[in-house]
Amino acid sequence: MDFINDYGLPKQTHEIFAIMARGHFISSNGTKDNMGRLYDIINQPENFEKLQNYFNVIRYNIERGSNYFYFSKINEPNSVIEKKLETFERYVDIIDLFASMDNKITIGARIRPSEIAEECIANVRLKQKLQKIPLYRSETLVNKVREICELLARDSFLELEDEDSETYKVLDAYNYLLEVMNAISIYEDTENNTDNSGIIYN
Repeated sequence: MDFINDYGLPKQTHEIFAIMARGHFISSNGTKDNMGRLYDIINQPENFEKLQNYFNVIRYNIERGSNYFYFSKINEPNSVIEKKLETFERYVDIIDLFASMDNKITIGARIRPSEIAEECIANVRLKQKLQKIPLYRSETLVNKVREICELLARDSFLELEDEDSETYKVLDAYNYLLEVMNAISIYEDTENNTDNSGIIYN
C-alpha cells in the first residue's frame, strides 16, 4: 500500500487495476462492485493523470470511451491483437441480433432473456439470427439467450440486477461493442470502394 501514498494515487487503485487488468470495463452506470464510484474516481482529471502515469509504468494505458474506461496494453504484439479480434467475432452476431429487434437494446435498458426469446420466436428472421449464433450449451432458444446474457455480463457489458426475474441492465461499456462494429463497417466500406484508408480497432 505504500506506493499508493508515494504516488498520491486513489486508495481504490487496487480495485481499479483488478477489474481492468482482467479485460473488463468500468462503466459509469454500473452498480455492482462499487463500479459507478470507481468510474467517478478515474474520471476526476487529477486522478486520471496520476493513474495513467502509474499504469503506463507497468505497460497499461487507460482508454476512455463514452462513459466507460478500460485498459489497453502498450506496444501489444500483433499476435495478441489478432487474438482479441478473434474474440470479438463472437459478439458480431449477438450485436446484429440485438440491433434487429423491435425492442432496441439501448444503454441503461433492462432486458430479460425470456422477453428476447419470445420476440425471436415470434419473428422468423430474428429466430434465424439467434439460431446461427455459435453457442453450444443451450438446447432451447430461451436458454441460448440466457447464455448470451451471461456471456455479456461476464465480460462487463451487462449487469445482472435481479436474479429472480433474470433482469439485466445494459452498461455503458456496451457502447464499445457498437463503436467497434461501426469501425469495422467503415473499414469494409472503404475497402469495397478500393480506398486504402480505413479504421482498424486494436
